Amino acid sequence: MSAHAAGTIEARMALAMEHQAAGRLEEAAALYEGIVAEDPRQVNARHNLGMTRLHRGEFAGAVRALEIAWAQDGANPGWQQSLPMIGLTLFDRLHWEDAQPWLARAAVAGCGEPRIYAALERISPRDYLEPEVFDARLGRTLLRYAPRESPTYVYAIDVAGTCNLKCPTCPVGNSPIGSRAKGFMEVDLFRRIVEKIVADGAAARPEIFLFNWGEPLLHPKLGEILGLIHAAGMPSHLSTNLNVDRGLREMAKANPTNLKISISGFTPQAYERTHAGGNLALVKSNLYRVRHELDKAGATTRVWVGHHLYRNNVHQQEDVAAVCRELGFEHHPIVAFFQPLERLIEVAEGRGAPHPILDELLDHPRDYVPRLRDGRREGMDCELRFNQTAINFDGTVALCCSVYEEANMLGANFLEHSHEDLQARKYAHPFCETCMKAGVQYSPARLP
Repeated sequence: MSAHAAGTIEARMALAMEHQAAGRLEEAAALYEGIVAEDPRQVNARHNLGMTRLHRGEFAGAVRALEIAWAQDGANPGWQQSLPMIGLTLFDRLHWEDAQPWLARAAVAGCGEPRIYAALERISPRDYLEPEVFDARLGRTLLRYAPRESPTYVYAIDVAGTCNLKCPTCPVGNSPIGSRAKGFMEVDLFRRIVEKIVADGAAARPEIFLFNWGEPLLHPKLGEILGLIHAAGMPSHLSTNLNVDRGLREMAKANPTNLKISISGFTPQAYERTHAGGNLALVKSNLYRVRHELDKAGATTRVWVGHHLYRNNVHQQEDVAAVCRELGFEHHPIVAFFQPLERLIEVAEGRGAPHPILDELLDHPRDYVPRLRDGRREGMDCELRFNQTAINFDGTVALCCSVYEEANMLGANFLEHSHEDLQARKYAHPFCETCMKAGVQYSPARLP
């Protein structure tokens, strides 16, 4: 260490701040840690240590340091700049429970960042949800929280019970042929489902996902189906692989609320490996056609590209992002993962036949599943059962949107059972216990 760095606290603070401003965060953190260890009253050093850790993604250590600094000198005007950054960083990384106090402090302090108030609203408890539930199979009470997938209750309705691709990380591609019935939901059945959703009143304006394992743009009457959703005053959400040569104009005219386009590689060799059976040239041309048809129809659809990342395409992110910028679509890189839940748990536990696609994942299930399990917040319920109902093309109900096997269907037709009865069937199902013990439920993570 230089004489300057080994000198007075003031000199070390100055050097640490130089490192921090230059992006040398490891060196800055080491200096701040030394200052705080020598004199715990050095609140500025502790605050800066917390902010440095925050920028390094060391969120647990960051929050510990920042909470102490806040307790020492929360009235310091310098917090005006820090509070929004802390709260929104944690919010953007989906650590909403930890973001809440910082966002609330920012609001009380009158910070002028508009996103603060939107984030506080998004993470607030939903009035249609009970705050907790007793899980009889686990023998304990679990807490609910603001759902991440949607700000309202979700119905995932697989209007197309089939897909045109055989993606190896999807059960359509990695399950035995004939293991599931295939077909399209009849419009009249969909109409009756929408009527029951409205009558059930699970939430004021539930969001309708028109997909689960199927490709909704294959449905010949998708425009009519979207019209039924919007006539009932509910938002709609499509997810497509865009390997279609019809239906885009009708879809655009129906003006879906949200449209997700799934892409993996951005060269034919990479794409056809992970979107098996797909044609990248068709997808690329359809990206431009979607933009054209939406503009022509005057649609207000939010479009985002879910870019599934594998080892063979992770270097292509900027290529996809550039096209998204050109077309005005959002670009969301997503680390690819193996589904369905039944097979994921098998692979993580070393059971079942290995699949070649596992070697293409950025992280193997045997590595990331234990990490997910160990990183879960304790005592939290699973969002996929308390805030979502998954309906198959024939009107039957699945345990959740992540299961595929017949054993994990609820044995109930949506039209014949109350919302409360369907929820009770979910909580009584043994696979939820299996899933939670494996740690692959959809619930919040602790700060890393």
